[in-house]
Amino acid sequence: MSNYDDFLLEIGCEELPARAQAILINALAKGFETALTDCGLAHGTIHPYVTPRRLAVFIEKLQKQTLPQKVERKGPLLSLALDADGKPTPAGLGFAKSCGVEFANLERIASDKGECLYYCSEMPGQMTTELLPALCNKVIAALPIAKAMRWGNSDVSFARPVHWIVLLFGKEVVPAKILGQNSDRQTYGHRFHHPKAISLDEPKHYEAALQKAYVVADAGKRRALIVRGLKEVVATVKGEVTLNEELLDEVTAIVEWPVPFLGQFDKHFLTVPHEALILAMQQHQKAFYVHDKEQKLLPYFMGVSNIESRDPSQVVHGNERVMNARLADAKFFFDSDRKHSLAFMAQKLDHIIFHARLGTLQDRSQRIAELAKTIALSLHLNGEEAHRAGLLCKADLVSDMVGEFPELQGIMGGYYAAHSHETPAVATAIAEHYQPRFALDELPQSPLGAVVAIADKLDTLVGIFAVGEIPKGDKDPYALRRLALGVLKIIVDRQWPLDLVQLLQKACELYGDKAKASVVQPVFDFMMERFKHHYIEQGIAAEIFMAVLASHPVKPHDFALRLRAVQAFCELPQSAALAAANKRVSRILEKEAASLAGQSVQEALLVESAEKELWRALSAKKKEVLPLYAAQDYTKALLLLALLQPTIDAFFENTMVMAEDKAQRFNRLALLVELRDLFSAVADLSCL
Repeated sequence: MSNYDDFLLEIGCEELPARAQAILINALAKGFETALTDCGLAHGTIHPYVTPRRLAVFIEKLQKQTLPQKVERKGPLLSLALDADGKPTPAGLGFAKSCGVEFANLERIASDKGECLYYCSEMPGQMTTELLPALCNKVIAALPIAKAMRWGNSDVSFARPVHWIVLLFGKEVVPAKILGQNSDRQTYGHRFHHPKAISLDEPKHYEAALQKAYVVADAGKRRALIVRGLKEVVATVKGEVTLNEELLDEVTAIVEWPVPFLGQFDKHFLTVPHEALILAMQQHQKAFYVHDKEQKLLPYFMGVSNIESRDPSQVVHGNERVMNARLADAKFFFDSDRKHSLAFMAQKLDHIIFHARLGTLQDRSQRIAELAKTIALSLHLNGEEAHRAGLLCKADLVSDMVGEFPELQGIMGGYYAAHSHETPAVATAIAEHYQPRFALDELPQSPLGAVVAIADKLDTLVGIFAVGEIPKGDKDPYALRRLALGVLKIIVDRQWPLDLVQLLQKACELYGDKAKASVVQPVFDFMMERFKHHYIEQGIAAEIFMAVLASHPVKPHDFALRLRAVQAFCELPQSAALAAANKRVSRILEKEAASLAGQSVQEALLVESAEKELWRALSAKKKEVLPLYAAQDYTKALLLLALLQPTIDAFFENTMVMAEDKAQRFNRLALLVELRDLFSAVADLSCL
């Protein structure tokens, strides 16, 4: 007879929120894995299943009984457990009672402190069927339900009202009350195709039984069916589909029996910007758009029905009717917005508060415009166009289209700017200035777009820091971490020689008395912290970043060049010895910092051959390296400096730095200052 059996738990309920399903089923599977391990129950593969109307776990070969456990307990010393006459004391009797045996049945063993009482027994294993009810309730109670609800007169709460519970171990139902329902072997298929109860004989037939009842229980298989079906459908009109992964996940979570279909909409809607049409399809109808090989939108959409209709054309016609109505709304918003210029819309920003302590959106636009102009002029770009783009970049926030689809902010501004006869550069800059909107988003492609994006983000960073709303823990309501990294990535990508401290100071000045100059350093430090995390994710060690930071570079692109140079330096065989030498130099000079002001190396005071050689080598390398520093070729510079390693080692081995002669001592310390400064022009290698 086998010591293992399959196990199945299914929670049948009303339709679960699409976005919560993956979280709940992953937590349920993980919860069972942890709980069974804690109980000492071996098991095979755990199969999670989730559909809109059910959460289920099928566990292969679950152990039928826990293993016996040996229980050992040491009691009090005999000197405490027995009195002078050899009779049990209260301490001895109490130990026997706690073990559930008579005093005479206790054993005696030797211990470090002397002979003591001892109890040993073997607890028999528990039957899995006895453990499962409490275990299931414990795992379910720990599920991360964002908003639990109660139903009827019951005090039971769950993500949605529960209608049935299946709890099978092998071919037997495990009696239990879970979420207010008595366990059974009856499940239910598709709400419309197979509403009658299905009696399950054993867990391993669960998925196949639901398949016959028009339910694809495995979310991964359901997703794959949708993908395959959409590609087959789109091929009928010789179109292509770019699947939005988030939408695909959502659609997978709202159907149990996916049936993809193709619909059409009126061609005249194609005059509306494609971004608006796509959002209307995705958000309102959960539909996928169709395009050609050049990514041009075609007048088709694809949906996924949760029913296999006897007359599919009725499903298609119904969806087409609703889709045309939704797209008509989008066209109405677009046409309505274009009755006014973008400059006219910008005037309304005076009535919208950006922040109670930082003024209106019009104030913000004017600051962005001034900062963008400053940045553009420093880069020899068109300052007037940068200023114009900054003034108009927030104007579309008052448009009807952005009111309906906030995700289109900036994008619609670009369209409306072109319609208002703004220059192409200004229109593009407005469209791009929110980028990057998320972690893997594209950076602005146009120079002016990058300039306005930097100005926009720095204005927010300085303003929000000025009012003290600094991100803490995982709370970052203004997305300042994303904004900070966005600025840095744009500057590095563009290879612009922008001084970040100067930009922050300018942004601060534009706020007037609303932001103090003292806010600049905290914002800079915050941005460098984001920079560090970004490069750690890129595989650069934290110590390399801190070594570069210690040399206080303020230009992000220059910072990035130094990082790559130090990373290459660390791969050299001489790097460890040179890092150690730099640490030694730093320790020596730190103690003598006060007395070295104004000191320089005097060749006449160099007496030892090792120090003379180091001075000659430093002087020669300085002539080679300084031009490389000026050209920001830090990698080549450090490769040349690495050749000094034998000379530096020889100096420390053969020269007493802290010589008794004061003049020689200070001259050698000045030599170390020259050495340190030559290396630290790139990074503080003593941090490595």
